[in-house]
Amino acid sequence: MTDRRRVAAVGVASLGGCVGLFLGVTGWVRGTVGDVLIVVLLVSMLAVFPLGSARLRVAGVLAFAFMLEGLQTLELVGQDSHWLLHATVGSTFDPLDLLMYVVGAGVSLVAERWWAQSPRVTRAATAAS
Repeated sequence: MTDRRRVAAVGVASLGGCVGLFLGVTGWVRGTVGDVLIVVLLVSMLAVFPLGSARLRVAGVLAFAFMLEGLQTLELVGQDSHWLLHATVGSTFDPLDLLMYVVGAGVSLVAERWWAQSPRVTRAATAAS
């Protein structure tokens, strides 16, 4: 399996986890685990494309997540808004979400470091240069 396919598989698995949480779990678990998984999902989706370094990808996703959480303080999504807006953007600011985004970024950094030290990736990078 090529490197891009493996990274894509991680993204698909993360997406499956997010969908499973969204459909099958409610309450505290959905909010906390979902916030961690969405960061991992977005980082793994960006890793499929050779854009920037691992740190830059993680920092970009973390900045995006923090921006969306900050937008929630403006109360742009009201109670009667479409459910998809509530699911993607959210409607209430929660500092715990910020913490979970940081945890997701940490998980992503560990995964990126593990991926970079994998013998298969090292051999492919050496062969390409």
